[in-house]
Amino acid sequence: MTGAATWGAGVPALEIRGRGPAGRSHVASRRRSLALVLAFATGAASAGAMLGLLKQPTPQDQTGNLAFTAATAVETARRAEDRARHAEAALAAMKTRLAALSTVEQELADFREAELIGLSRFMKDSTALWGEDRRRVMAAIVRESRRHGLDPALVAAVIQVESHFDPLAVSPVGAVGLMQLMPPTARWLLEKREGPAQIRPPQLFNPVLNVELGTGYLAQLMSRFDGDLTRALIAYNAGPGVARQLQRGSRSWRRLEVYPKSVLAAYKAVLTAPQQVAAR
Repeated sequence: MTGAATWGAGVPALEIRGRGPAGRSHVASRRRSLALVLAFATGAASAGAMLGLLKQPTPQDQTGNLAFTAATAVETARRAEDRARHAEAALAAMKTRLAALSTVEQELADFREAELIGLSRFMKDSTALWGEDRRRVMAAIVRESRRHGLDPALVAAVIQVESHFDPLAVSPVGAVGLMQLMPPTARWLLEKREGPAQIRPPQLFNPVLNVELGTGYLAQLMSRFDGDLTRALIAYNAGPGVARQLQRGSRSWRRLEVYPKSVLAAYKAVLTAPQQVAAR
């Protein structure tokens, strides 16, 4: 009796657990388990597809089909992203090569123009510039003169008078390089061009940098003195303050006028040389 009663009492108890809140909890638990299984299957399928170890499931396997489709989409997207990244890198490399090629071609064109102008006449006696350095300096004179609206022959004449095309020239007052720049002036010019910058005097022995800064300085002086070439050249040699205070025809003017006369004589020599050659 006791055992039967106990067993009979146990049946309703089991039925109550199946229909009550505990039953809903059991259903929710089964759903969570199914979700975990699907997630695991998707991850496994993705890994398998990437490694080439997972074969395509049968049409009847819906869960496997879902996982395989997801893995295929992920792998396709990854490969497309890799191809796009490689294409961008190849395009950037091509642009860099084209830019470098364009720079070389332009420098060669500038050098040829310098030869036609006759700038090489100034350099025939220079023992410090040979080969590639000579070509780069001649091209820089043309390029920087064009950039600043100056005649390359005039810039070459300034260099001839200042340093005789010796990139290692140093004056008694400390002017340096081809265009005999004072380090404070060079620092000011570089800051105007690139912002706050530090430059040491040895850097001015770089002939191309020296031409870039010196040509820019000469162009600024021409603008400051309203195109008055004589006064601008005096300013280049003696300083803008001195040139501004000079009275034309004064003793100081006649003394400082020697420099622009020398530059203009060298300038004339460059301009007349091609005509003399053509007349022969």
